[in-house]
Amino acid sequence: MGRGPGRVVASHLIARRAFVSALGFALISVGWSARVLVAGGSWWGPLHSFLAGTVLLAISGASQMFTITWSATVPPSRTGVLSQRWLIIAGVASALVGVTYRVPLLVWIGGGATVAGVALLGALIYGAIRRSLLRRFDLSSRFYLTAFAAGAVGITLGTMMGAGVVAGSWPTVRLVHVHLNVVGLVGLTILGTIPTLLPTTAYNRAVSGREARVAWWVALLGTAAIGFGLWIPELVGAGTIAISVAGLLILGGILFRLGKRGLHKLAFLQITVGTLWLIGWGLVNGIRVADSGTMTMFSGWTGAVVVAGIGQVLVGSLAYLVPVLRGSPFVANREIMERRAWLPLVTLNAAGFLVGAGALAWAAVPFLAWLADFAVRLVRVIAGRAPTEA
Repeated sequence: MGRGPGRVVASHLIARRAFVSALGFALISVGWSARVLVAGGSWWGPLHSFLAGTVLLAISGASQMFTITWSATVPPSRTGVLSQRWLIIAGVASALVGVTYRVPLLVWIGGGATVAGVALLGALIYGAIRRSLLRRFDLSSRFYLTAFAAGAVGITLGTMMGAGVVAGSWPTVRLVHVHLNVVGLVGLTILGTIPTLLPTTAYNRAVSGREARVAWWVALLGTAAIGFGLWIPELVGAGTIAISVAGLLILGGILFRLGKRGLHKLAFLQITVGTLWLIGWGLVNGIRVADSGTMTMFSGWTGAVVVAGIGQVLVGSLAYLVPVLRGSPFVANREIMERRAWLPLVTLNAAGFLVGAGALAWAAVPFLAWLADFAVRLVRVIAGRAPTEA
């Protein structure tokens, strides 16, 4: 498919289908969370349905759309895109069932398929960049490819734990698994995206400077340090701190250049605040892990950063992308997603603070209020006028 409208439409179609798949896992996560709140049980299922299902599929769609659009490159083959998406869908679903019902074979199949999906995603992004005549998205693609490499290793470690083949080194493997996926896969993807996406939500051209290149090297060293944490657990903390500092460099550079632009846009505010949650959690958690070589799993503040950090970056991105992907009437759809910006900001961040404080039942109140508000906005946009390729 050549450059021009066909390229843009193809990139939007990739993202649209990935986001629909991500929504399915999000609904599973919400339902599973409600069951845990009422009947008790482990938070492993809801967290992994959201992080491995929703977030990973959203990353899959968004990273390909951004790369194709901003690199002005030829989209990958439909077979490659379809295979990549279904490997992740089937892989995550199989792993969730396998771990829940203790069927190691399903865990191995699911983990292997998910790793293959992430590896194929990296290959698709690399191929798109190689075909591009523009170099403006090269730095972001480096963040993406490093994130996917970290995720492949992190998912492999998680598969080994879920299949029950990790014995005495379990706490260390779990520590590296969590940080490679949350800080490496998710964190680096966000850092690679915001130099272009965040200014775009403020209707400004992309802004980045030398600090972004410095941040890339800092993040690369940090990712390597987390991997070596399998042998020296304290390095996981050092690597997490390094990636958090890289985040401060990138986000600080963007905000300094933009000034007050974007402060009245919901997408801009949510992506910014969510990234600050991630950076703050990374710095505090990194210091603790560097000191002790351990962390508390499924703690309140880990849950808080999933809701108000990762979750808020995701929904902030959707607040901008949904009207773009929906198409005409773009202005009206954008206004639907952006009006009453205080409501999603207050409710989602309040839910994050309450989860962090351990008040899960109370956190459900603002979270459900946010969920209802977001659902209404989404339905109004989707139920509007049909999109056009223009």
